[in-house]
Amino acid sequence: MVLGIIAIPMCFFVVPSLLAVVFGGIGLNRANNNPEVGGRGKAIAGLVLGLVGLALMLLVLALGETSASIG
Repeated sequence: MVLGIIAIPMCFFVVPSLLAVVFGGIGLNRANNNPEVGGRGKAIAGLVLGLVGLALMLLVLALGETSASIG
């Protein structure tokens, strides 16, 4: 979840977003396989925030690319 939170303001860097998605998926898998582990909500939050960070990065790249081709 922490990497997902970091991924939002640092959307120019792909590493925190990718790590948030990977670790969120691993955490969600572990929480689903063993309910005693807990942390399912945090794993989902990390996964979603990581995906949002990746989407923001793609949006910034797309907008940057279109504005560069106009000017």
